[in-house]
Amino acid sequence: MKIFKLIILVNLLQIIPAFSQILTDEETIVRTPLTDSDEESLNGLLCRTRDHMRWDVCYNVLPNNEERMKSFKFQNAGENKIVPKTGFGISRDFEFMFEGFARSDVGLLIWDAADEVESHAHLKIMMFFPRLVLPAVRYISNDDVDQVIVTLPTKEEVVFDGKSKEIISGVLTEGAQAQDDEGYTLNPAVDYKGSGVVIEADANGNYPVGINSNNKSKLATIKKMGHKDCSVPVKDLWYTDNNKGGNVLFNKKYVTDKPLDAYLKRKCHFGIF
Repeated sequence: MKIFKLIILVNLLQIIPAFSQILTDEETIVRTPLTDSDEESLNGLLCRTRDHMRWDVCYNVLPNNEERMKSFKFQNAGENKIVPKTGFGISRDFEFMFEGFARSDVGLLIWDAADEVESHAHLKIMMFFPRLVLPAVRYISNDDVDQVIVTLPTKEEVVFDGKSKEIISGVLTEGAQAQDDEGYTLNPAVDYKGSGVVIEADANGNYPVGINSNNKSKLATIKKMGHKDCSVPVKDLWYTDNNKGGNVLFNKKYVTDKPLDAYLKRKCHFGIF
């Protein structure tokens, strides 16, 4: 009887760290947005690397020193078929954002740097619709598998190689980094192949949307499988809120999917649903 109790105790001690990991790593939980509109101001930022070294989690540091999770991110630093060179500053970075745990600003920021010159980098923002859940990430590791699996806001999944961070399968595909004749990195060749809608904007050496994109010539591309790509002014969809420290936010008219669906049907002749 004592031996049997000892076996149970040993098994429980083995299980506790696993439960502790689940409770600590909030980004592994697939959950609905806590609110519709992001009301966060730009504050201090800190990022922590999880013990398994597969991703970082970033937090807004509020004036009262409270930390509020805002994204998780990881990096393909090469050398592989996607990032063919290695070196200082060379990488393809993926940051899955959910600032304020809000439906309005969930998305993916991709930072492609094919060399060490920061101004040569190319940034691309992707937002996926319908926005059903906040982005989430989990890690699978055993003798045969090392994978990072991301759940997009549409509830669709993308599978990354756990070590290299190359996309293996799922609703995102990717091609290799490339540069133009002047050394500028081209628009990251990451494409959405899911059943929903994606809105994309990109820029060399700068954040793709917000204060530096408030002009009529700056366009966002809206895509849905089976339909012609649609271009709309970036300023229709994003704005810079100077009352919130210059934070770039999604248009408050479209913080839920129904009014955005109506906008897309009017502008692009297809909708989210």
